[in-house]
Amino acid sequence: MTDAKINGYGKLTVQQVFEKSSNIGVAKLMEQYFSTDQTAYVDYLNKFGLNSTLGFQMEGEARPYMKNPQDKNWYGTTLTSMAIGYETKISPLQTLAFYNAVANNGVKIQPIIVKEIRKADEVLQSFSTRVLNDQICSEATLKKLRTMLEGVVEHGTAKNVSSADYKIAGKTGTARKVKNGRYVREYSTSFAGYFPADNPKYSCIVIIDSPRGVNVYGGDVAAPVFKELADKAYARDLAMHRPMHERVAPNRESMPQVQAGNFDDLKTICNNIGVSTRTAGVDDEWVKVVPQRRSLGFQENPVMKNTVPDVTGMTLRDALYILGNQHLNVKVQGAGKRVKVQSLEAGTEISTEKTITITLS
Repeated sequence: MTDAKINGYGKLTVQQVFEKSSNIGVAKLMEQYFSTDQTAYVDYLNKFGLNSTLGFQMEGEARPYMKNPQDKNWYGTTLTSMAIGYETKISPLQTLAFYNAVANNGVKIQPIIVKEIRKADEVLQSFSTRVLNDQICSEATLKKLRTMLEGVVEHGTAKNVSSADYKIAGKTGTARKVKNGRYVREYSTSFAGYFPADNPKYSCIVIIDSPRGVNVYGGDVAAPVFKELADKAYARDLAMHRPMHERVAPNRESMPQVQAGNFDDLKTICNNIGVSTRTAGVDDEWVKVVPQRRSLGFQENPVMKNTVPDVTGMTLRDALYILGNQHLNVKVQGAGKRVKVQSLEAGTEISTEKTITITLS
């Protein structure tokens, strides 16, 4: 057994073994605590529920495979191999359910993908999740495990995805693949975790099969994908954002360059920077902004089916979202922050012409 670092890491604490994903360190720990009672290790896996299916709402769920010391194919190296992910089988969803339990104060729940079955507005059947294990381990163990998972991102194999805005907890994985009964130089890499680590709300597992290139470890390949998904979730979830402790004083002589966009977004921005808005009578998702003496007036800018919308003044992101939902092909010209001109006149019917060109300035 070897570590990713040539010649090894030297003497490590248990925390460092976890952070650096040291195979040798894990093997030594397994020999120290379970060599005389290997059944105890398997009993822990069974207690966590890793030997059984989740029974969630999908036919054909993979059935885990866990060896037992009484099995004929239990070898002298099986204990340490299982501890680093080999000689066993468990699906990504089952792995993620275990990480969820860690994030959920030790309570392991059954995932669901369907909340309701409806016929028109009539609810035919409702579904809710159920508890599979109300306490996978002690609170003391859970606290240590969370610290180790956070350490992987702060100091270990996934420190490249550490964020200044929110904390991520997780673990990288890199495993050699088996072909024709032999291990080959092809890998399956992964990163499983949750965020924000201090108040978990989201969890995710990323599996990259047979990555190519020089760096094929989980921290190099799978963790960055996790970070990209986490960043997008963070950007969309205002509840995760830290409050503004100092309110920015508005410049009453120069109103912000707000022209058009999503009503809720623009109102939130204006409120945060202390700009007064006039929104009386506005009951639409999209608006135009009319600068007034010391405030901004909002006017409805409805988006109607099969009709070319008015995206002038909007940011490119908002314009692409609206035009895409209208099934229009979009060509973008120029460089800038907002749409200045659109090739199809707003309010006209979308017929054979399916392409619209927008010019930024």
